Amino acid sequence: MKPSRTSTNTMKITRKLLAIGCWLLVVGSSLAQTLYEQNMQLGSMFQESGNLRLAEKYFQTAISNTENQEEQLKAQLGLINVMKLWKPVEALRMNEHCEEASRNYPALRQAYLAMNGFIYFCLDHQGEFEKAYQEYTTLCQQHDSLPRTYDQELKALYEATEGYYDQALHTLDGADISKLDRHDLRICIIEKSGDTTQLLQELRSRALTIDSLGTALYDRNLHETDVTASMTRQQQQAERRSSHLMLLVFALLTVIVAMLIGWLLLVRKARKAWKKKDQQLSTALKMASETDNMKQEFVRRISHEIRTPLNAITGFNDILNNSEIQIGQEERAELMARINENAKAIISIADELLQVANNESVVAYSKHDTVLCNQFFSDLLYSHSLEVHPNVELKYTTKVVNRFTILINAQEVQTIVDHLISNAIKFTQRGSIELNCQEKDGMLYLSVSDTGCGVPADKQDDIFGQFSKVDANRQGIGLGLTVSRNIAQKLGGDLVLDKDYNFGSRFILTIPVK
Repeated sequence: MKPSRTSTNTMKITRKLLAIGCWLLVVGSSLAQTLYEQNMQLGSMFQESGNLRLAEKYFQTAISNTENQEEQLKAQLGLINVMKLWKPVEALRMNEHCEEASRNYPALRQAYLAMNGFIYFCLDHQGEFEKAYQEYTTLCQQHDSLPRTYDQELKALYEATEGYYDQALHTLDGADISKLDRHDLRICIIEKSGDTTQLLQELRSRALTIDSLGTALYDRNLHETDVTASMTRQQQQAERRSSHLMLLVFALLTVIVAMLIGWLLLVRKARKAWKKKDQQLSTALKMASETDNMKQEFVRRISHEIRTPLNAITGFNDILNNSEIQIGQEERAELMARINENAKAIISIADELLQVANNESVVAYSKHDTVLCNQFFSDLLYSHSLEVHPNVELKYTTKVVNRFTILINAQEVQTIVDHLISNAIKFTQRGSIELNCQEKDGMLYLSVSDTGCGVPADKQDDIFGQFSKVDANRQGIGLGLTVSRNIAQKLGGDLVLDKDYNFGSRFILTIPVK
């Protein structure tokens, strides 16, 4: 019976670990949706301002930022709308690829037929234009709920094909379209009428309209710069997060396979020795049960710590994407900052897990970096200056000369010191945080002292244990000090808590100088 219970628990852990991977993948899809919407917005903005090359660029980028068929079709039709009068042959080729997909979406089918009409008129294919116009009219009659977005423009073009050029221009003037679109369509109609004088006047009018949009375009370019910078940051975050997610999912799957293999080996061994080694079997099953409990506790803690920032990200994202909620730029920026903050919290948890895995596989760390002691550690301290509370002062004190050099593993030492400083910042609201450096008997002593809440006496002996936290309500999984001490010991030193320090907390790191 016991092996059966173990199997059940293993399956539960498997489901929980896979669920964690699914939760993390939600973040990547949310960022991709944001990039798609921002590129669509920029494409429309530049089309209205007359910058067709940039409009084409952003619609093409939007197509590559989504795998949803409807969203891709919408972006493709936006691109065709930009190119219909500028590159009609290329636009026609693209529009033909949209024909089949548009049948599933009446509104997009309407746009597809309208684009056909514009392109065939521009190419002077009268028969194809009339066919497209008839199909457009039939579709609108079949679906009363469709907006009559292109009615006036297509009607004007139809009148032009019949030779009623003045009537066509009058009809076009009543269309609800942008100034530049109106100028471009008027130019196409006037060209067909052969009135060069009127064509020249229209070209001059279009040039004046472009000039009048200069100021608005300047303001929009500033906005585009801000949006592009935001998109670049989000793209970089998405790439980093994707890398971390893949590593974490791989680690989770490895744990699952290892657990299954370990369980199978345990059962096989227990069956062979059941009669002769009953006591050994009982001990092995007990150890397996304890291991199972530890794994469940591990999953429970990780699930709890990840769920909170994920819920926050989902909630803020829903607010940003809800068109019924009107929010200002400052509020939008605040929500985006909160989303980034919670995303960083998830990445921090993943980094801690990866550090634990990497540390377990290392017997001893090599020392290959020669650094100036005071410069290296003062730079580490003051790199956190933007994170501290306004009432807290950062101090670096030293008892070694400025040219004093040490041979260390810079990356691993930085991991320890950064964690100690971050802990001090987290628990210190006023006073100071001091990093002190001194050398004695071939050992370097680094102490990080703060004037925060300190470590309660009943937790001082357990503070370096796995999942140990001074404040259970604080974010984190309680592995930082455990990893830091293990690294210090594998560097030939140690990390301890100064229990005699009464003004907050003080951690002392010792590492060999050479």
